[in-house]
Amino acid sequence: MPRYDWWVYIVLASPGIFVFIMNWAIYINNRRGKKWVSSIVLFGGVWIAVVCLLSPIKWLALIGFTDPGVWLLIIALFKELFPGTDKFEKK
Repeated sequence: MPRYDWWVYIVLASPGIFVFIMNWAIYINNRRGKKWVSSIVLFGGVWIAVVCLLSPIKWLALIGFTDPGVWLLIIALFKELFPGTDKFEKK
């Protein structure tokens, strides 16, 4: 696979970076208790991870997994598959 200049990878990752930033903004907004807004699950984090895996610096793919859309989906699936495991669930 050919290696390109660093700006090519940034251009390729720019849609993922945009969604990544927006997911964090949505997460912070939701945590502050303002109007609830849904985030775009998996798109930003996975997009960044794939582009970083194509780049020469592979460890940057870990940045993609800090997207709240990725780990909130994992938490939601865990709660769905194993009901009653949430200690703080309202009754």
